[in-house]
Amino acid sequence: MAQRSEPAATADERLHVASIAAKALARITSADLLLDPKTFEVWFTYFCGTNQELAKDIDALEASGQVSPNSVKTVYDRHCSPLRALQQLVSAGERLRDEAHTVGTLLGTASEAVDVYDVGLRHAVEQLDLMEENKALNAVLTALLKSTKDIKRANARMQAHLRKSENQVLQLQRNIELLQLESVTDPVTAVGNRKLFDFMLVRMVAEARTAGTALALIIADVDHFKEFNDQYGHQIGDEVLRLVATSLKQNVREGDLVLRFGGDEFAVLLPRTTLSEALAVSETIRAAVSRKVLLRRSTQEHLGRVSLSIGAAELADAVTPEGLVRAADACLLSAKGAGRNRSVG
Repeated sequence: MAQRSEPAATADERLHVASIAAKALARITSADLLLDPKTFEVWFTYFCGTNQELAKDIDALEASGQVSPNSVKTVYDRHCSPLRALQQLVSAGERLRDEAHTVGTLLGTASEAVDVYDVGLRHAVEQLDLMEENKALNAVLTALLKSTKDIKRANARMQAHLRKSENQVLQLQRNIELLQLESVTDPVTAVGNRKLFDFMLVRMVAEARTAGTALALIIADVDHFKEFNDQYGHQIGDEVLRLVATSLKQNVREGDLVLRFGGDEFAVLLPRTTLSEALAVSETIRAAVSRKVLLRRSTQEHLGRVSLSIGAAELADAVTPEGLVRAADACLLSAKGAGRNRSVG
């Protein structure tokens, strides 16, 4: 069956979009910013006028003369990042679940009060049954007793419905959290992916600047990884990546964040860490990996050992998050140039 196509854009719509894109490109050029998808999305959204909070942040940056690649990326992370959208869903789910729980608790309290009232009415009816002259009042209380029973039944149904809703919201919350985790996890190595690295780098740099604490970055590259892939195939290559990821996680400290930077490169963000401390961690990691023996699981065939070249840098030597990455990457290149299987900072 043929798929139904979307209605074609009108000439006016195309002209309007082109006009917004032109404004975005002009502003990016005049501000001497890098023309990348994230920067373009920020300015396109700004000129669309569809995100007032983003517009406020951009206006504030322009008013203070602080428009820069780093500040625009921060605006993107705050308002456009898919990761932020997932976080907003998580927060909304938490609020909805809490509201359902609160209403359920209030209904429970109300039901207890109705129970007390019901007991009092029952006692009054029993007493009036013994008194002939109070038949009229007895009839009124009997009617009230029936109404009380109706209220109790309605409350019970409402509580059951809210409990069900609360459980459904809780399951939805778990599903959203799982989706969020999957969106930032590398499927091969089960460590954070590049999306999470970009997000956490900006956050941790900002936190270090605010607190006046150190921050270091390690970038590790698997030596001769292409040879493993070419000689043994991609399955063995994936085994190498998993071995390295496991060794990294086992040999960093609490609070350090291990991520797959891309290809055969891994990154470790180390809060409250100086360059000398980062180099010590790098050497611990490098030594641990070099002791590992790679085996083919099906035959236990010895496939050799794995080694890492590592570059380390400290935020104090960099002006921006991107500068920190460049500094660590430059040290990594030095490690490779010096013969590999070493750490350089």
